[in-house]
Amino acid sequence: MLRAVCTLLIFACLMIQAEEVRAQEFNHHKEEVEVERLEVIAMDYAPFTSETSDDNGLAFKLLTDALDGTVQVQPQFLSAARAHRMVQEGEWCASFYPPQKLIDKHILVKLADEPVKLGLYRLRENTPFFWNNLNELAGRRVAYFRALERDGIGLEMVQAGIEIFSVETTRQGVQLLAKGRVDYAFGDQVSGPALMKQLGLNPDDYQFSETVFRDFPVGIWLNLSCPQALTAFHYLNSHGYLQIDIDKL
Repeated sequence: MLRAVCTLLIFACLMIQAEEVRAQEFNHHKEEVEVERLEVIAMDYAPFTSETSDDNGLAFKLLTDALDGTVQVQPQFLSAARAHRMVQEGEWCASFYPPQKLIDKHILVKLADEPVKLGLYRLRENTPFFWNNLNELAGRRVAYFRALERDGIGLEMVQAGIEIFSVETTRQGVQLLAKGRVDYAFGDQVSGPALMKQLGLNPDDYQFSETVFRDFPVGIWLNLSCPQALTAFHYLNSHGYLQIDIDKL
């Protein structure tokens, strides 16, 4: 009788172990099958998005942490012109580059509370750097993205009589400003000083405008026509990441 009981106990233990092994194999297989790739379009815009950084920049780190392995974030670094073209043509799932023509399936999900302020840099002067009307800067030369000069902020500057000096990156704009080839360089309050340090420039020698074009949230654009983007959205939404009201931007 004792032998039979021991045999049953051993058999039960073996069954439990086999079940655990099967469960582990199933979970491993499930992870391999279910983890999808989410391709994310971005420009090289350090420190937010950086092709040379180990974590691909602050914005990608925020996105990766937020998704927590639900989908595999796949950075797709492109030039401003190519990113602009792909997003406008609808050939995307997720993007840190904003679409110009929005449809109902294009949404923006906030990843951080602190907004990015978009403005202008100039060589430091003793007077405050602000404007009440953009026309006050008419005749000045501004380094601004080639792909965006006909839309949004770029169009506003052109209509105000500002001369656009086309660049591909913020880095190029800062370099032109340092060489005195432009009066202002477009940028934000975070990436400007970081780029200046990389270029061996002293950020204290430059002045960011008190007037800003936009207070833009750090967020990820999702195209819900893409299954992987829809998966990402459902996960982010269920974990407290809020959709931004685009009409209020």
